[in-house]
Amino acid sequence: MTRHDTTTEDGRSRERYRRATLSAASSASAKGIALLTTAVSVPLTLGYLGSERFGVWMTLSAVIALLGFSDLGIGNSLMNGVAHAAGRDDRAGIRATLSSGLAMLSTVAVVVGITFAAAYGHIPWPRVFNVASGSALAEVGPAAAVLVACFLLSMPAGVFQQVRFGLQQGYVNSIFVALGNVGGLVLVVVAIQLRLGLPWLVLAMAGAPLVATVLNGLTLMARSPWLRPARHEVRPVVARSLLRVGLMFLILQLAVAIAFTSNSVIIAAMIGPTAVAEYAVVSKLFLIPALMVSLALGPLWPAYREALSRGDAPWVRRTFRRSILLSLTVGGSVSAALIVLGLPLITIWVGSSVTPSFGLVLAVGIWTTLSAVGTAVAMLLNGAQIMRFQVVAAIVMAMANVLLSIALTSRLGVAGPVWGSIVAYSLFSLIPVALYLPRVLARIDRTHAPTELP
Repeated sequence: MTRHDTTTEDGRSRERYRRATLSAASSASAKGIALLTTAVSVPLTLGYLGSERFGVWMTLSAVIALLGFSDLGIGNSLMNGVAHAAGRDDRAGIRATLSSGLAMLSTVAVVVGITFAAAYGHIPWPRVFNVASGSALAEVGPAAAVLVACFLLSMPAGVFQQVRFGLQQGYVNSIFVALGNVGGLVLVVVAIQLRLGLPWLVLAMAGAPLVATVLNGLTLMARSPWLRPARHEVRPVVARSLLRVGLMFLILQLAVAIAFTSNSVIIAAMIGPTAVAEYAVVSKLFLIPALMVSLALGPLWPAYREALSRGDAPWVRRTFRRSILLSLTVGGSVSAALIVLGLPLITIWVGSSVTPSFGLVLAVGIWTTLSAVGTAVAMLLNGAQIMRFQVVAAIVMAMANVLLSIALTSRLGVAGPVWGSIVAYSLFSLIPVALYLPRVLARIDRTHAPTELP
C-alpha cells in the first residue's frame, strides 16, 4: 500500500505526507457523511418515536460517549505501540502489541458486561430516564441493554482500527466508518417501515457501525495474515506497558474533558439555561475551524511516532514547523472571519431566538485559535509519548480553568468562562509548552527516538 520507496529517507517522507493527506481527506469525507446521515435520521426518528422516546435515544447516545473512557486509554497506547514497532520494521512487535491489546480490551469488555448484567435488573430505568408513557416504559431498559452490548463488542473490535492508525492507514478506517453510518441509516429506515420499537432502532444505528468495524478487522487480517492475533503472542510486559501509557492518556483525556466541558455547567449554574444556549450556538459555529485543524493534523500523531522510531528526526522537526504554521493559518484566519461575520451568520442560522454578544464571539474566536496551536503541539508530544508533562500541565490547567471561569463569569457574564479558559490554557499549557519544546526537540535530535522525558 506504498507509493514511494520507503527504503530511503526522502521516500519515507513522501509516503508519510501522502498517507497523512489521504487520512485527512477521507476523514473529512466520513465526517461529512456522518453529519448527513444524522441530519436525515433525526427528523425520521423524531417523527416516528415521538419526543419522549427520541429523548431517551439521545440521552443513551450521550451516555455512550462517556463510556468511551472505559477503555482505560489502551486504544491510544496501542496505536503508539504499533507505530513504534512499525518504525523499526518489527512485525513480531506489532503482532504482540495487537494480541496483548485485544486481550486486555476483551477482558475490560467482559468485566463491564458482567457488571452491567448484574445491575440491569436493579436499575429503575423509567426513573433514570424520567419517562412516563407505556411504550417508553417498556422499551427504555432493553434499548439501554442493546446500546451497551454494541458498545462493549466494539471495544475489542476497535483494536484493529487503532492498528490501522498506527500503520498510518487511517484512510481505510474512514471508508468503513462511512459504510457503517450509511448502513445504520438504511437499517433505521427499514426498522421504521416495519414499525419496530426503540430497541430495534438502537440496534440498527449502533449495530451497523459495529459490523463495519468487524469487517475492517477481518479485511486487515486477510490482507496481512502476519497480523492475526494469537494467544501465545499475549505478553505480560507488553500488556503492562500498554496499560501504563494508556492510563496516562486516560488521565490526560479526563483532565481536558473536565476543563473544556465545565463552561456550560458553570454558565447554567451562575446565569441560567438561556445563557447556555448563547454559548452553545457560538461554540458550535467555531467548531468549523477547530474541526478543520483536527482533521488536517490528526494523522501526524502516528506519523511522528513511526518517524521517531526510525530515527527521521529532521522530518519530525520540519513537519512540526509546518503544522504550527498550518494551525495558525487555518485556525486563525477562519476564526478571524467568523469573529467578523459571526453575529450575522448566527442570526441567519437560528434567527433572533439567541442573541449572543460580540464579546462572546470574540472570546470564542481567540480560544479557537489558541487551541488550534495546542492541537499541533499535542500531536508531536503524543507521538513522542511525552505523557507526564502533558498530564501535569492538563491537571493544573483544568483546575485553574474551573476557578477562573467561576470568578470571571460573575464579572463578565457568558463570556467569562471562555476568558477563563483562555487565561488558564495560556498560563498553564501554552507557555510551559513553549519553554519545554526546545528541550523536546533537542532530545529528538540527540536520541532520534525518545520514549518519555522526565
